[in-house]
Amino acid sequence: MKRGKALIISAAIGVLLASFWIPSVRAAQELVPLNTPPAGGGAYVLGAGMASVTNKYMPGGVKFVHEASTGTMELVRRLQTAYNQKKDSFALFGVTDGTNAYLGKQEYEGKAFRGLRAVVFNQYVDLYLAVPANSSIKSYADVKGKRIGMGGAGSSVANTGFLILEQYGVTKKDFKPFYYVYKETIEGIGDGSLDGGFLAGGYPMASYMELSTTQNVRIIPVDEKVAKKITTNYPGYYENIVKAKLYKGLEQDTRVLGWTGAVWTHANTNPDIVYNSLKTLFDHKEEYYTIHRDAKALTVETATKTITVPFHPGAEKCLRELGAIK
Repeated sequence: MKRGKALIISAAIGVLLASFWIPSVRAAQELVPLNTPPAGGGAYVLGAGMASVTNKYMPGGVKFVHEASTGTMELVRRLQTAYNQKKDSFALFGVTDGTNAYLGKQEYEGKAFRGLRAVVFNQYVDLYLAVPANSSIKSYADVKGKRIGMGGAGSSVANTGFLILEQYGVTKKDFKPFYYVYKETIEGIGDGSLDGGFLAGGYPMASYMELSTTQNVRIIPVDEKVAKKITTNYPGYYENIVKAKLYKGLEQDTRVLGWTGAVWTHANTNPDIVYNSLKTLFDHKEEYYTIHRDAKALTVETATKTITVPFHPGAEKCLRELGAIK
């Protein structure tokens, strides 16, 4: 009996100790936000993939939490808030936007975020202006007077859309911009409440795939001269040709513009977390590549592509070890 009581007491003590020990293990785990644009675009998918792969292998008790936002300006705001609070944080958005935010140009004029830091180049993002197949919109110039889904306010999608339209003499006052996420833009084109809308991502673009399989639509081409002017004057943009038949209803090769994307953080993020996350991603890049074909844009050769903002020390250490920075 005494032995039985001793076992019961020992078990009770073990349970009591476990109740203290388990929370302490959980408390040691840091949850770090990995912020991306909204669902429907390539950055959202790649961000989810990065979180999935790094969370499986990254040392140090750190886990990424994938969080979607309304667009690039919101992503920059989140990083700046984390910087001021000295909390670790990461985000995915366009290189041109990162440059503008760091230097305080365009929509960031007077609000330069000098604490922004680059981690690594990660993708190419095509931009499509999608319209119904029977639309009177044949060129960007025809957007005047129309209702157009622009993506989130201040997003790379909206900023690039406005930039292209300006080259055709179309200002914000000449049409009705709606700052919709992809889902709302797809629904708007489908029910006729929008005359067209901008969608972005790599091929195959999930949002345009969804739209083109349910509606008869087409992509408005960018003129060669306009494409050359933008890619020459605005580093981070590129020209691409969407080949005929790649999507349902796409009957001819179509020139579009796009931008390069990157992973970002801020100067106050823990260097060990930046280093470990990036090293883990490269060590397991083959698994990351299975997420989406666009993931293959992440290589040692492209790691610093088009980026002019300073790299975070943790990223620079890793990229030097990889040979991406000499």
